Amino acid sequence: MRYLLLAVGALLLSGCATDARDCDPTTGDVSIVNKFNCNYSGTWDKRVDDKQNTLAHEQILNAEFKAVNEAIEKEKAQSHASVASKRQSQQALQSSLNKLVAQLKTKTAGRADAQKQVTDLEKSIKEAQNRPSDSVMQKQMELQKLQGQLAELQTTLASQ
Repeated sequence: MRYLLLAVGALLLSGCATDARDCDPTTGDVSIVNKFNCNYSGTWDKRVDDKQNTLAHEQILNAEFKAVNEAIEKEKAQSHASVASKRQSQQALQSSLNKLVAQLKTKTAGRADAQKQVTDLEKSIKEAQNRPSDSVMQKQMELQKLQGQLAELQTTLASQ
């Protein structure tokens, strides 16, 4: 009986010395004595708390990644809409310019000075069409140049 009490006492004292690695249920079959020691020493509770803290941190991190991803998707959608909008306005401008040039050609028939201005305008329009990858600043300068040419042509036609 005395040996039995010593054995139980030794087991209880060894429970205090339980290592977290000994209490990992994924390492294999944990003996009943180890289970008791892990539960009694609080190692399992600490392991659960650590895992919950890690999970909470990972969930916060995941939410941040998700928010950034959504912001990127929104920006991409706005960019696509902006590009489509620009393309549509450029096509409308091109159509208007083509109609104007056609009308100007018929109106300026027989006037060499006005015909030259129409030809120069048409050349500028074609050059602008052939450079679709220009920067915004260059496009604005080309449009300003076209505006100037149109104003000159309008002045020439008004002085008839």
